[in-house]
Amino acid sequence: MKQVRLGIAGLGTVAQGVLSIISMNGGKIRDRSGIELKVTRVSSRTAKPEVDLLGAKFSQDLSDLVADDVDIVLELIGGEDVARNLIEAALDANKPVVTANKALIATYGNDLLSSNVNVPIKFEAAVAGAIPIIQAIQDALICNDFHQVVGIINGTCNYILTAMEEEDQPFATALSNAQALGYAEADPTFDIEGVDAAHKLTILAGLAFDTPFELEQVYVEGITKITALDIEYAAELGYRIKHVGVAKVVGAEVEARVHPALLPSGALLANVNGVANAVVVRSDAAGQTLFSGPGAGGMATASSVLGDVVALARSGESRDGGARSKTRYIEIGEVICSNYLRIPVRDKPGVFAQVANTMSEHDISIEAAIQKEPVAGSAFVDIVIVTHAVAESVMERAVATLREKLGELEVSQGDISRIRIETLE
Repeated sequence: MKQVRLGIAGLGTVAQGVLSIISMNGGKIRDRSGIELKVTRVSSRTAKPEVDLLGAKFSQDLSDLVADDVDIVLELIGGEDVARNLIEAALDANKPVVTANKALIATYGNDLLSSNVNVPIKFEAAVAGAIPIIQAIQDALICNDFHQVVGIINGTCNYILTAMEEEDQPFATALSNAQALGYAEADPTFDIEGVDAAHKLTILAGLAFDTPFELEQVYVEGITKITALDIEYAAELGYRIKHVGVAKVVGAEVEARVHPALLPSGALLANVNGVANAVVVRSDAAGQTLFSGPGAGGMATASSVLGDVVALARSGESRDGGARSKTRYIEIGEVICSNYLRIPVRDKPGVFAQVANTMSEHDISIEAAIQKEPVAGSAFVDIVIVTHAVAESVMERAVATLREKLGELEVSQGDISRIRIETLE
């Protein structure tokens, strides 16, 4: 029997989940792995007497976690500067680190992974909660050449879009409910604007394609402009709207983007609802593999944290500090995809023809179109079109031209909504 002594930074929901799992399932972990987990130190800014520390010494000084009676440091405080200092101190003390800090890894992971390469860092819990997607890429699927990673990797966005679709909730109501249920922070900006998903996609792209973590190369767009009308029209066209992260190899380059997308309604990924996360990995030998499960929550994330702890205790593996080679990330203007456009206009003859002509002028083919009759008493109507695949820069120019022409005709009624279509092929 091998005893592993843990030092935990933080007493938030994830840290409390770690303590709870060890309390509930420590015996099972010991029987299955031969590893006995013992929490020896906990450090947090605020003491929480109601939390059972399992006999650990409590301190408000994070430096206490690099003491001799700690074998592995669990960084569960979040943020960047303080967490980074703690991880660097642990590595300097030759103590392996497990972290759930996606922002830190996406932003500073290259530096942390290239220092003290014989001291491991693991961060399964930084992406997709309880889903072992990092382990799958680094271990189970390591013999594969990866082509594409596509995922629903933010539970808040997925909850909001599901509520808007299935319960006819306006965006503001769905967001408020997500906050009340603890799925969204009081300041939800990182979630609803796509930043959280971008952190996670940065990590997945770097691991799958053997490149450095390049957060600044990921195109980011949130869900704040999605309306109930878009969801309704998407369903009529055979799609569901999800917030996705897409990373794929195109020739010798990498494409990485986070944004809302129309997914074919029959696709597995399109039917992942609520706060759940899911990731589809496409590779040469294994083909398409789908990973799905809870993407957030204290217990779910703690499950991944402790999975990393046991893996470290079993193997004591070192990490790869410099195998990732720089590659070019494709600019968003070069990305090629189909598009959904919702164009609110005054109901006048010739308006649809103007839309079609503008698309034709930019060599954009229309695959499908919807033009509703105006509601009684209204002079306005939505024109909805789906285009064939076209470069992003061409689509942007076409939309700008269309705005100008509709303005000249004095028929425009609000801005044009554009959402990319992801075929998952």
